Amino acid sequence: MTISRCALAVITERGKKVVEPTISDLDEAEEDFLERHVSELRLQTRVGDARGRFATGSGLLAEIELGVSGSDDQFIEVAKAMVARLAAAMQKVHATSSCVVALVVQASVTGSAHVSLLKLDAEIEAAQLEQTKEGAIKLHVFDDLLPSPGEIQKGFSWPDPRAPESELVVLDKVRHGSATKYFQTAFGIDASPRPKDTEDALVREILDLPSAERAAAIQAVGEGGPADGVVDRIRSSVASFDPGSEELGGQGRMAGFVRPGFSATARATFEADGIEISVPLSKADAIESHPEGTGYVTVIRTSTPLRAVPRR
Repeated sequence: MTISRCALAVITERGKKVVEPTISDLDEAEEDFLERHVSELRLQTRVGDARGRFATGSGLLAEIELGVSGSDDQFIEVAKAMVARLAAAMQKVHATSSCVVALVVQASVTGSAHVSLLKLDAEIEAAQLEQTKEGAIKLHVFDDLLPSPGEIQKGFSWPDPRAPESELVVLDKVRHGSATKYFQTAFGIDASPRPKDTEDALVREILDLPSAERAAAIQAVGEGGPADGVVDRIRSSVASFDPGSEELGGQGRMAGFVRPGFSATARATFEADGIEISVPLSKADAIESHPEGTGYVTVIRTSTPLRAVPRR
């Protein structure tokens, strides 16, 4: 797919200073650079990668469609609105990098289009920023500063080939914690959490079940998959299973992904007084803790004696 439209902007000083986007007449090297970035971004569709959707009330889809079908002036207005929202969101975060923002439309001979937004973090000096004011922003001004394709931290692309399970390809390498979700918030995107965070939440929810129901819950996980589907399977076997974790689709959030090996590899970790005990989730019942005197006694039932192992 060739680039049919591209707008470039620069954001510095944690969102306080913006060189507004202009339509860029890309040279061959710049077009190749952006095409490779978009290609890497759209590869974020492997099993377990973040799925994305338009948040309730988001106007992003309408903007994307206007960016494809509207006039050049309308395309620039869309780009300006997106850059302004990103800059405003960056001002609310303690530490963000200066960046070049690229809004890229790629069209195929069949008429289908991909729209991608790339946030290319760079330590931009004032001298380089001044060069961009001479006219349209040129990527070669930042040659030594921009990340290589595959190294960017944040971006999105529409449509997602995994539709209808996912509407947007979302790259947000820091997806945990409200402060670090500023990119998603800026654009009205709801992205699923990392598989590790999803699986940690599932372990906690299973451990909250009565011990007699845990084995059935673990078995119902099966080969994993989207966590909301996993929750439905567990609930069909264990009626009391009612998780509220965001990672599992609670509170209206987009559920994450549970990897196929979860049932065999998931571990339960317990801690007290700096002592950490980790066991397979299926053997969590082997640990009991009860109060005694001014403290607690923890009992671990095993079929073999406890032995020292090399430190990992």
